[in-house]
Amino acid sequence: MQTIDFILKKLRILWHLLFWAGAFIVLLQMFQNSPGFEKIDVLYTLFFMLPILLAVYANLYILIPLLLRKQYIIGYVASLMMLSFLSAGFIFLLFERWIDYILKDYYFISSLKMTDLLIYTSVFILATTMIKLSKEWFLLTRNEGEKTKIQLRNLQAQINPHFLLNSLQTIYSLSLNKSEKTSDSILQLSEVLKFTLYESEDELVKLSRELEVLGDYVDMYRLRLDPIRAKISLNISGDTEDMKIIPMIFLPFVENSFKHGLQGSEKKAYVDIDFQIKEKKLNFTIENNVGNTDHIEKPQANGIGLKNTRNRLDLFYKNAYSLKVEETKEQYRVVLTIDLA
Repeated sequence: MQTIDFILKKLRILWHLLFWAGAFIVLLQMFQNSPGFEKIDVLYTLFFMLPILLAVYANLYILIPLLLRKQYIIGYVASLMMLSFLSAGFIFLLFERWIDYILKDYYFISSLKMTDLLIYTSVFILATTMIKLSKEWFLLTRNEGEKTKIQLRNLQAQINPHFLLNSLQTIYSLSLNKSEKTSDSILQLSEVLKFTLYESEDELVKLSRELEVLGDYVDMYRLRLDPIRAKISLNISGDTEDMKIIPMIFLPFVENSFKHGLQGSEKKAYVDIDFQIKEKKLNFTIENNVGNTDHIEKPQANGIGLKNTRNRLDLFYKNAYSLKVEETKEQYRVVLTIDLA
């Protein structure tokens, strides 16, 4: 990125010089009247290019900023046509009447008609306009991409602390009960933290790794549950080879189900997590019973976790995903489909 910025900004004058040098060589070859380049050919080409050069920069630094960027399209087109006529007319008059007074020791003969001059002038103006607009479009697209990456990182940064808090609560609960599983949960947390701190900084991570970390989180949470009262199932089917996904995208849904299904239930509770991967499409379904949530905070479906997840999906996958949330008095179900192609 820094190299591109350096070329586009610091070496802008060099790019302009290279363009006009190339244009000069092309025109010189077109205008030469002898096998070799004569001094008169060079002078003719220089004087021919001067009005075109002025017209080009008048367009780039006056018409485009004042008219085109402000969406005055009709005014811009009309001004561009007038500029082309003025430039062509100036060249015509220059070689018909004025050049003999400027360079008295040379005899210039110009066979180009006004229509030919209009074509030359228009080609240069339009070509340089397209180059400028293409460069601006490239910079805008790149800046939008950088902006999107920053937004994704910010949203992800809000998710990670929430995930860490839940993990520490799990270990704290085990330690209070003096469970022998406390050490195992710490090892699992260290593995998950390694992923969140280092690997999840990448824009995309391997789907297999994402699911592996999710499995560690589920196993860690299982340690704090009574297997008779609550059950968590995790099923993964399909080939995850060479598939990637934005990191930490499923955890908010899982945390939401744990909190409002397992923690909020006074009777037998369940959370069923299912991943189906087929032909570059991932179908993620998570379902849980609806417990008594009066004693805990408002569900994440209306809070930060799921809201951030929706924003991340919108930013990265746009129209390549679908998200459905179904809720009844007894059941809460989320179905997320992502096209990973």
